[in-house]
Amino acid sequence: MRIDIIQLEFIHRTLRTILVELEEETGIEFTTTSLFRMGDSGVHGQLPLRGTDLRCRSMLLGQVIEDKINSEWQYDKTRPELKCALLHGEGANLHLHIQVHPNTVRK
Repeated sequence: MRIDIIQLEFIHRTLRTILVELEEETGIEFTTTSLFRMGDSGVHGQLPLRGTDLRCRSMLLGQVIEDKINSEWQYDKTRPELKCALLHGEGANLHLHIQVHPNTVRK
C-alpha cells in the first residue's frame, strides 16, 4: 500500500520533509513499518507524529542513509547526542527509525 505522506497533516512537517526528500534523493520507495502508536510515550505516540520506522534490509545502505540524514539535520541543539536517524534491529527487524523534535533544524 502506498500513501502520500504530504497529505497526512498528523505527521510533523519536518518529519514529512525528511521522508519526502529521502525518497526523492535516493529513488527508493520505502515501506513504513510503524507510524503512530497509541499509548506510546515517545515520538511514535506524539501528535503531530514525530517518529516513523522504515524497512531496511541492507546494513550498508541503512548506514549510508542514517549518516546522510544526521549530517543534514540536527534533532535538538540542547541535546546534540540525539539524532534524527538511527539504524537498528537485526535480520528481518532491521529498520531506520526517523524522528524529529520541535527544535529540529536543517544544518
